[in-house]
Amino acid sequence: MRYRGTRYWMSNVAMLAVCGIAVAVALGDRPSTAMSGKISGPYYSLLAPRTAMPSASGCANGAKDDTFEPVPQNAPENEYKISAADLATYKNEASAGEGGAPGSYLMKVNGQFTGTTDAILKWASCKWGFDENVTRATAVNETHWRQTELGDVDNGISLGILQIKTRDYPSTCESVASSQNTANVTNPDCYSYQSTAFTADYKLAQQRACFDGEINYLTSETPPSGYPTYPNGTPEEMMWGCVGWWYSGHWFDSGALNYISEVQGYLSAQTWQIPGGVGGAVGN
Repeated sequence: MRYRGTRYWMSNVAMLAVCGIAVAVALGDRPSTAMSGKISGPYYSLLAPRTAMPSASGCANGAKDDTFEPVPQNAPENEYKISAADLATYKNEASAGEGGAPGSYLMKVNGQFTGTTDAILKWASCKWGFDENVTRATAVNETHWRQTELGDVDNGISLGILQIKTRDYPSTCESVASSQNTANVTNPDCYSYQSTAFTADYKLAQQRACFDGEINYLTSETPPSGYPTYPNGTPEEMMWGCVGWWYSGHWFDSGALNYISEVQGYLSAQTWQIPGGVGGAVGN
């Protein structure tokens, strides 16, 4: 959940200047070029709740030939794989669960895929059984596909292309979770900043836990008239409810509904296919 308060972002260059980090670390300074390549491979759609997920190798094979890259400045994070030792540390911290999701979901997160930004979103969508275009549209709404975007500064600090809030999901970046200091985003344990694949993998693991009805506190919430109680919606309703939950932390509340509408707008427009549609600063 990346909201729970005032929603705002700060660009990497501005935040790193404030924190005194060397400008070389600020990936916002990387030159951006025109989009290249093409989306290829099978299209991954929504899989029903509690369905067996595709194999890791199958998802990797399905995404590996996707060469579409509208945000080439993500390349270092797209190629970054978490080491076995760091992955063991992450799993130890996430095993009890966090943010509402049981540890059994989070233990399956590994971020062990490299490719273009689009290929990574496709791979994670396949792995967790979600519609790949909904994932793409969500990433537009969160960061315009910028892996190094810093959000929710002074309100939990959210990191990565899908904005994982460190305060709520500390296993993903313990250094920032414990300090709330953005100067620590480049520490080795800040997986949600260092790795695009880890960020997408983790966010969709949380979303699948929600979709499967595993976020227990949501059962006590009463949505507005016309919306299902949790977890009693159709697959489509559950999917959108969980997209909104990531933003507001609640089930079809006003914040979630506004967020869902924004994502649906990007989905309809397929903004990632429009030259200049992604890669710029959020809000541009």
